[in-house]
Amino acid sequence: MTVLAADPFGPLFSPAASAALLGLALLYLRGAAHPRLAGAPNMRRHALFAAGAGLLVLSVDGPLAAAGHRLFAAHQLQHLVIRLLGPMLIVLARPWPVLRAGLPRPARRALARTGERPAARIAARLLGRVDVSFGLLVVALYLWQVPALHNAAVGLPSLVLLAHATMALAGLNFFAVVFDPHDPPQGAAHGRRLLALVGVILSNILLGSLTTLKEAAIYTAYGIAKRAGGFTPMGDEVTGGYTIWVPSSFVIVAAIILVFNGWNRAEERRWNARGSRGGSNSAALEFPETAWELHLKVTGPNRRLGRVLGLISAAMFAGVMITGIALIYAL
Repeated sequence: MTVLAADPFGPLFSPAASAALLGLALLYLRGAAHPRLAGAPNMRRHALFAAGAGLLVLSVDGPLAAAGHRLFAAHQLQHLVIRLLGPMLIVLARPWPVLRAGLPRPARRALARTGERPAARIAARLLGRVDVSFGLLVVALYLWQVPALHNAAVGLPSLVLLAHATMALAGLNFFAVVFDPHDPPQGAAHGRRLLALVGVILSNILLGSLTTLKEAAIYTAYGIAKRAGGFTPMGDEVTGGYTIWVPSSFVIVAAIILVFNGWNRAEERRWNARGSRGGSNSAALEFPETAWELHLKVTGPNRRLGRVLGLISAAMFAGVMITGIALIYAL
């Protein structure tokens, strides 16, 4: 509560959020100065981290933050950056070794000791589950779109800070799971990652379509007669619903492409490592040379892939039907 109470300056500048992002940037720079500890990240990773952190800064401070308190559509653009785009770019930079290297040595040791505790291991396994990370990401969006809570947050900077912090943390955790460079079983199965991303798109479609197609303005904190930029209340909220619906989903489509690329690289790594298992029976099944070995190898994975594609098709069909039903009832 002390942190929330220290954020009283209104929409244009959030000192608590700015201090957190500045501290993160300084920690990254300090870690990057120790390449032996940080694993020598390349310039591409530095650029991705800078882009993600910069977008978060622009979304919580400056003109966009101010507009987010006067227009529902601008607020949804903030949510897109804070919940999806910024965290996705940061996770793609794989900054964890750099950030850890930026900590003082006692802090690194304390972090390592904390990670060995049973409670920390259980929490890490729980947060590393695809279903849990997906649920947290969706809840972080839907919870703060409840009209009563959303309207209250617009008028209370400390509540906005809490909303944006939960969205950013949920986004970072979700993308850390779906972009995990570890192959199964250390990392989540690639099919499950794709299903989670499709689920995020469907959640965007459902909430965005309902917000766009509703019959009356419900986010009254932005004004009930006229809003900034000459928007009517309904025009503002229709634009905001479209932002939830389409641009947010395009960000997830980019993530789906990246996960497919990661799946392909995982298969290439397995193929390139085929000689390291010698002539064992497991190696013969892993890299078949006869038709029967190929049948044994591909039957299970093909069935699982078929289920994944079937679930994706069913989910897309359900999304279209839900949108159509919402449109019929709205009209």
